[in-house]
Amino acid sequence: MKKTINLLLLLVFTAVLSAEAKGEYGFKMLTIDTGAAIAALGGTGAFSTQDAFAPLSNPSASLLNQGKTISVTQNYWIFDTSLTSIGYVSSTGNKAMGIYLRQLDYGKFQERDDSGELIGEFHPIDLVMTLNVSYRIKPDHYLGADVSALYEKIDNASSLGGAISIGYVYFTPLRGIKVAAALKHLGYTSTMNEENIKLPVNGELSLIKDWEFEICNIAAEIKAMQNIDDEQVKAVIGLNSVLYDRLSLRLAYRLNYDAEDFSAGLGFRFRNFQLDYAYIPFDFEIEDVHIIGLSYHF
Repeated sequence: MKKTINLLLLLVFTAVLSAEAKGEYGFKMLTIDTGAAIAALGGTGAFSTQDAFAPLSNPSASLLNQGKTISVTQNYWIFDTSLTSIGYVSSTGNKAMGIYLRQLDYGKFQERDDSGELIGEFHPIDLVMTLNVSYRIKPDHYLGADVSALYEKIDNASSLGGAISIGYVYFTPLRGIKVAAALKHLGYTSTMNEENIKLPVNGELSLIKDWEFEICNIAAEIKAMQNIDDEQVKAVIGLNSVLYDRLSLRLAYRLNYDAEDFSAGLGFRFRNFQLDYAYIPFDFEIEDVHIIGLSYHF
């Protein structure tokens, strides 16, 4: 098992750093945090929130919350784009399965000819359907995978593809400390206008620490990320606190991001329902992002 763990951690970084391909990068919606709770925490928090979309952040995360959850999220992204998502996950603690459908709507764009004359408009969209499966392979070792079908359309050109993401979490002997890793968005797409479309492959490594108090639970996570199309390693520090199992307060700070620094959010749970909100400000006069999510646990 030790050899398997070391090999998995090695793959997360070396496969991404050494990958080379020709063409243009597409399907950027895969890099957008889907759930409101996860987005408020800057992409951390997969192991400390009860969001059905947590397995999209790390495919092994669905095992930590037993029961069934359905979540719907409306993500008002930058430049008038909108990401609408619905997800469902069922977990026994030893195995879990989830299914997700996401649509990124870019809005309508004007189409002009070489002289600049308006000749019409087009409506780009991205669609992703994802199936998640995860298993408790040892008492302290969880492993999961996301398999996605992809569709992207820009004007009259389109591309189809498939991708897989692998996630792993290890519960260390140290109290309340977990180590997680993921290798995400490996796959293949068809050409668009005779150009190869490359997926935004990235590797992630996280260190998570939990504290339990009488009135609240606190989880802190430090995540390092390396994207295939970015030479610089990025990092996020996220802090999630839950008061009386009802009110969640979330804050994150990003390192080495061009236009993002911090994000924040909150969540409120009443019986089986949970309402989440995330706020992500951007620099350079880019519109701020607001995300609203509703979950039902049963």
